[in-house]
Amino acid sequence: MEDRTRVPPARLFFRTERLEADQVSALGLDAPGGLVGLLAGRGDAVSWVRHGRGLVGWGRLLEIEARGEDRVEELRAAWREVVYASWWRDPLVRPGTGPVALGAITFSARSAQRSVLLVPRVLIGLDDEGAWVTTAAPSGQEPAAAEEVVAGLLARGDASRTQPPARPPAVEPATVAVGSRSDDDYLAGLRAVQERMRAGEADKVVIARDVLVTPAQHLPTGDLLARLAHGYPSCWTFSVDGMVGASPELLVRIRQRRLESRVLAGTARRRPGTGAEREAEAQRLAAWLEADGKNNREHALARASAIEALEPLCSVVEAPERFVLTLPNVLHLASDVRGVVAGDTGALSLVGALHPTAAVGGTPTPAAVALIDELEGMDRGRYAGPVGWVDWHGEGEWCIALRSAELSGQGAGPGAPARVFGGGGIMPDSDPEDELAETRAKMRPVLSALGAG
Repeated sequence: MEDRTRVPPARLFFRTERLEADQVSALGLDAPGGLVGLLAGRGDAVSWVRHGRGLVGWGRLLEIEARGEDRVEELRAAWREVVYASWWRDPLVRPGTGPVALGAITFSARSAQRSVLLVPRVLIGLDDEGAWVTTAAPSGQEPAAAEEVVAGLLARGDASRTQPPARPPAVEPATVAVGSRSDDDYLAGLRAVQERMRAGEADKVVIARDVLVTPAQHLPTGDLLARLAHGYPSCWTFSVDGMVGASPELLVRIRQRRLESRVLAGTARRRPGTGAEREAEAQRLAAWLEADGKNNREHALARASAIEALEPLCSVVEAPERFVLTLPNVLHLASDVRGVVAGDTGALSLVGALHPTAAVGGTPTPAAVALIDELEGMDRGRYAGPVGWVDWHGEGEWCIALRSAELSGQGAGPGAPARVFGGGGIMPDSDPEDELAETRAKMRPVLSALGAG
């Protein structure tokens, strides 16, 4: 039986091994989509993949959970205890090898949902230097060898091909139902928020909504991830404890004391199209976005918020000029913030300092979050919260859980609807109808993956 206790075990044993060229080929990892392809048919999948590189795994060995205001610090401290109590073999010693936990943290300290760190029994990684597998077991047990993992995958049939399908198979149309509030209620909520902003309570407030999507057929988590990774390869395709998505927004990456963070705020919606038509539309929308006053003010607030949060933790913070990030469904104003961390500050400490950003909360943050609690009309759970991974020495990568859904089981299907989220930054001069349309555009990646768009 797998250990799901909240109390960290006295000891775990991790084993990292390089995958040889013939194993990489047999698993299809040298083909586009090969890493996520290993998750086909799996409901217990964990994932952190971008441009075909990253981490995927399965088999929950350890679960650490926390709630409340100190949830990030409690997770950080508990993970450190696990690392101190455990031992491992890792001849590679690079980001993502050795002991690694994947996590999903609630947006709000007042959420009824929990924040978690998970340790999978099997974790397969791929970067520009090659592939590896890390296996984990409780004290007294030997972790599986790499050749056992490869043999199991080949026998299962997930990786018996050398070329994954160019496009995931189509799914039957799904049904979409009202979530926490109707469109009319959402619009009324936006207008109420704007009245409070005009009264001086906040400069910007991010208001989200949800819909319930019921696929006509069962879609295991791994299959849903393959559809997201194919459609949005430049985003981080993630899956942790039922929270899945393809996020474009990097909250923080830290490697050898150097950090990166990407701020997205300011959005232009794209319409379906192909070829030259799509390219012309993207150029037109980019020019509009760069010149639009409302979107520029929204982005400036989010950018300043990130820099302000990082400066006390860094010896150097740099923020080059913003740019336009083009995605299949939207365009965003984007800023990449870089810095050098002071002391031994790790990824989870940075997560705690940065969250919630102005891009998902608002400005000033305490006032904006208070208005969200009062007027948004739902518990976001882990939507717009931090999601990512941390390794044994505190390095890792964390995004904001955007373009995402909460699954009620090991996937979505006729008896297990998915809760799909979308939100937008509301300014005093925002057009509520336009903001509603923006949430629909932001939901499109997950809706399409579920067969609802």
